[in-house]
Amino acid sequence: MDLLIKKFFLKRKKKVVKPKEQLAFLKRLYRLLQRGYSLSEALDVIAWDERLQKATEQIHTTVLSGKPFDEALKQAHFHPLIVLYIYFVRIHGNLVTSLQKSIELFEQRLQTIESFKKTSRYPLILIIIFILLFLLIHYFIFPAYEEMFHSYTEAYATVQFTFFLYRICIGLFFSTLLAIVILTILWKLYKNNLPLSFQLRLFSYIPIYRSFIKLQTSFYFATHISMFLKAGLSMNQIIQHLATQEELPIVQHYATLMLDHVGRGYYLDQLLHRLTFIDDQLATLFQRHHNLDGLQKDLSTYADFAQEYLQERMMQAIMYIQPIAYSLLGSFIIMIYLSLLWPMFQLIDAI
Repeated sequence: MDLLIKKFFLKRKKKVVKPKEQLAFLKRLYRLLQRGYSLSEALDVIAWDERLQKATEQIHTTVLSGKPFDEALKQAHFHPLIVLYIYFVRIHGNLVTSLQKSIELFEQRLQTIESFKKTSRYPLILIIIFILLFLLIHYFIFPAYEEMFHSYTEAYATVQFTFFLYRICIGLFFSTLLAIVILTILWKLYKNNLPLSFQLRLFSYIPIYRSFIKLQTSFYFATHISMFLKAGLSMNQIIQHLATQEELPIVQHYATLMLDHVGRGYYLDQLLHRLTFIDDQLATLFQRHHNLDGLQKDLSTYADFAQEYLQERMMQAIMYIQPIAYSLLGSFIIMIYLSLLWPMFQLIDAI
């Protein structure tokens, strides 16, 4: 158990470039490459910035040692989304296009995370204050109420029942919180040891998350297949490349299944319709098109629509945080007031 705990905290200690600094690095590299700088010259220029100097020098050293640029980014602990797009430069050779796409997606990701933080910050503070108030009432006010109403049977029974409900709520809250923490730690420790097929089956039982994974996986497939078709690769070559990358395990798993399926002489669309996390519309595109140019255009359009829809869904979910949190807090506050005032009313009636 000690080894598992150490393993968990050692993972957290990895020196990671901050997401905003990763985005700044990508934007500067993109601009410099567009202005005609070579990759080596661009990295030298980016290293002028003290914030990015250490990471840039590490990346530059790795590239000069003969390793691919995506491997250099991976060793510098850049986000897997960035590493993936740069990895595919090995295949289609267009670094500027991959940088542009990775900047677009990564910036969108950071904006969504920032929106979530801003939206949830105030409700989180209110929830913490409410929990402290709840504990204060439970451990200090209700014992005083018990002593005060001990001589009045009806009011005392109400206080006892309310006190019992408070104990249940506190027990459930902290038990749930502890369970979430333990499950999160166990998931991080054992996720890589679980078969991907088991993970996918587990995801399929989580309604909202299941829809998100399905749309995201379909988006990745459409984006990368479209990009490779535009570069002139055959469908078989594209699937082979998707099966060798490691940054998107679900895409890699499905690509492996596709290789096996096509190798047996079956049509690709037949398998796509059976895959849990592939959108039926995406599968229909493969069924409808026998011309690769037409398929490339439709896949590119589908990827754009899927990206917009994903962003809209996430922003809608974030917008619901405050109304739901405020409604729940308001309901609980009303219940607390009633639990404190109702024995008083009963005492007045008794007098």
